[in-house]
Amino acid sequence: MSWVLHRIDDRLIHGQVLVAWGARLDPARIWVVDDGVAASEWERELFREAAPGVDVHVANVVEAALAYAAEAEAPGRAFLLVRDLATARRLVEAGVGAREWNVGGLHYAPGKAKVNDYVYLDAADRADARALLERGATLGVQDVPASEPRPLASFDAALAA
Repeated sequence: MSWVLHRIDDRLIHGQVLVAWGARLDPARIWVVDDGVAASEWERELFREAAPGVDVHVANVVEAALAYAAEAEAPGRAFLLVRDLATARRLVEAGVGAREWNVGGLHYAPGKAKVNDYVYLDAADRADARALLERGATLGVQDVPASEPRPLASFDAALAA
């Protein structure tokens, strides 16, 4: 069963993931895939403690790509969380078979333009999104399970094929 959510959200583990998505999908494991977090013992420990009752794995892109297929066969459900479109792209380019990505929150930062209330993109984000789409991925914008997912391209003409 394993992978039930592949989410792109700059906050990684937070309330929406734990409360809304967690209540709906009941994960046994959460994989936080972020090179920076994986390189910091303090941050790894912080994320491991962030989801009581859930086994949290913190990995860099290479480690996650190597573990992805084995996790797909594991019992129970798992979430894969990445901070940005670039990390999702790197995972897919490394052979991770994630085809459906939930775009849950890419918040404002200088140089980023508003796509909707919780997604802001710059040129690099758009290039990463187009690369994912070209590889057959879907990018559905949806903050919580109760809202209707919409294709990222429906918000941003720069992504439309």
